[in-house]
Amino acid sequence: MIRVSNEHPKAMEFTSFKQKEGVTDDELIRAAMAFESEFLTKQPGVIFHCLVRNFSGDYANVLFAKAKEDISNLEKAARNDPNAGAFFGMIDMGSVKMTTQSIEKDFSVPAHFSCVEYGSFSLKSNDYDTLQRVSESIERDYLSQFENTRAHFVGRQNENLYTEVTFGATLGKTKEVCMGYIGNPICQPMLDMADEKSMQLDFWYVIA
Repeated sequence: MIRVSNEHPKAMEFTSFKQKEGVTDDELIRAAMAFESEFLTKQPGVIFHCLVRNFSGDYANVLFAKAKEDISNLEKAARNDPNAGAFFGMIDMGSVKMTTQSIEKDFSVPAHFSCVEYGSFSLKSNDYDTLQRVSESIERDYLSQFENTRAHFVGRQNENLYTEVTFGATLGKTKEVCMGYIGNPICQPMLDMADEKSMQLDFWYVIA
């Protein structure tokens, strides 16, 4: 995990993947840490990065930057970097799923967390303004009631594909709080807005 600055990020990249057969967890984690310290810390616009894992054994890179352009630029720079190459060489490229989302609010990556809830969805009626109002209500009137909650935002991947991200102190409590959306009068409106067939949700714990 690295934190290059405390600036407000305007973009997030979330990339899930599996390691290649024969690559151990320890080897992958060491390569990820070298990738962070020797490459990411030197790239303009990078604010934060950590490596997370889910209960299915998948890994994911969580990266925050000042702008989407910074993420595009570091992807280009990584092509010629030996530490990036060593890390990427341990990844099963056929398993890679990468998303980039804009953050259209003042957001700070929390100082201490161990879990990232990452969900994506499209809207039945693409009303982004209403979505943001509902998100603000959820933060103010529901998520803030739990000591576990560290941060939350709704991001935009494209014209009608959105991301909800919640940072929590522990995975167990974060999952419990997020499952509490169902039927809750504050949170249910967001679920009702979403196209059920498009909804994807998982919980990830911090590895490095």
